[in-house]
Amino acid sequence: MKLAQTKDIRTLNRLAVLDYIRQHQDVSRAEVSEQLKLNKATVSTVVKEWIDLHLLQETELGSSTGGRKPIMLQQIADAGYCIAIDLGVTSMRVITTDLCNEVRQSHTIPLIGNQFAENYKHLYDYLDKTVQSMSPSPYGLVGIGVSVRGVVDREGVIRNIPNLRWRNIDIKTLLQDRYHVPVTVNNDGNLMALAEQKHHPEYRELAVISIADVISTGLITNGELIQGYLGFANVLGHHTINFDETEQCSCGKHGCWEQYCSNQAVIRQVNRYLEHPISRIEEFIALVRIQDEHALKVLQQFIKYLAVGLGNIIFILNSQTIVISSVIVSALPYLIPEVLRQIVLPITQTQDIFISELGDDSAILSASDQCVSGFFIQMANQ
Repeated sequence: MKLAQTKDIRTLNRLAVLDYIRQHQDVSRAEVSEQLKLNKATVSTVVKEWIDLHLLQETELGSSTGGRKPIMLQQIADAGYCIAIDLGVTSMRVITTDLCNEVRQSHTIPLIGNQFAENYKHLYDYLDKTVQSMSPSPYGLVGIGVSVRGVVDREGVIRNIPNLRWRNIDIKTLLQDRYHVPVTVNNDGNLMALAEQKHHPEYRELAVISIADVISTGLITNGELIQGYLGFANVLGHHTINFDETEQCSCGKHGCWEQYCSNQAVIRQVNRYLEHPISRIEEFIALVRIQDEHALKVLQQFIKYLAVGLGNIIFILNSQTIVISSVIVSALPYLIPEVLRQIVLPITQTQDIFISELGDDSAILSASDQCVSGFFIQMANQ
């Protein structure tokens, strides 16, 4: 985009003003003008345009600094809604958010079997009811965002969800044709990386590792998301860390990182020793806390292979920091120093690693945020 074009500058100004008001809420035109270094006439014009679009509103008077009390501005949250879907390996979670990206409704749909068509029907049956029950608003449903725990290409096509054996599913087109709104589809690791980047704007080089039923990763370098030629650059849960493994991974390879450090892998490993098998990772954590010898043995293996995988990422990317989202690591934060001690870094010497503050909802909220942002970009270009 060439900034010399008046229309483009106008669009950027409109987005800048709206973004500032969205981030701060209850601000005056004078504050927006001062903070963005835009003249007051430009800010007043832009604000009026957003008000006319029913996306901003004037609220109560602010505090006076000697003159007239300023009129405050805020975003109209319920001018429209987004739907975000977290497509996991055991369930589909659906949330409805307003234009402030606040969750208004949440529902989980268990996956039944491994046939996409049957599960997609359950999904759109719920979505149909959700759309029909939305409160009246100027814009209604403005978009749908989908987070996928699998391989997604640059066109939004699900190329592979290994655990479900789902391949080449164009869920983007299916949803667009049914609901006639923009749809974005991305890997959950990518979405988490975008969320962490927004949460930590000071980092231009960032790697995000999510450890759940599968391992997802998101990679940021020079402030940009790394996707690769086809969009598969972040599938690091399936990089090989043990060439001697005889058991096959769900992806078809042997010795993948996910086979040792995912929650499912940890549960599977500890159940080999337990008289009464467990089914939830929280049960494993409870066993660790009571110093169960079998759980501690599996935990040591988890630490070892987590260190190997992180070490590989460090040497490939040399990120400023690595963010880990994991129920195990969050519940047992003393593991981070232990993992760091086992990472061999003869070249870089050190690497910052910390636990995510965003929690399990970061991917689905990031999918919704992408949807909201796309809507405002579209409106700003009008």
